[in-house]
Amino acid sequence: MIYYFLNIFPKILFAELINDSLHFCGVSEAVWTYKIGGYQVLDKYLKSHKGEEINYKHFEKVIQSLHKSLEIESRIAEIKLV
Repeated sequence: MIYYFLNIFPKILFAELINDSLHFCGVSEAVWTYKIGGYQVLDKYLKSHKGEEINYKHFEKVIQSLHKSLEIESRIAEIKLV
């Protein structure tokens, strides 16, 4: 089994077994389950690239973007509207 550790979060919160040879650690459950248009973004990306070599740098940037989106969304949710 090949392990890819994406060390972009403060601690390992979630690990996902993609297949028998690919395993990602350090991705929060909130990021892994993040949905846009009803689709789980990371799962959809991996399924749409099935059988292809994954560009890990790009995949890591997608993960970082989703993490940042969650941070921004939580700040927006804190805004008190009058």
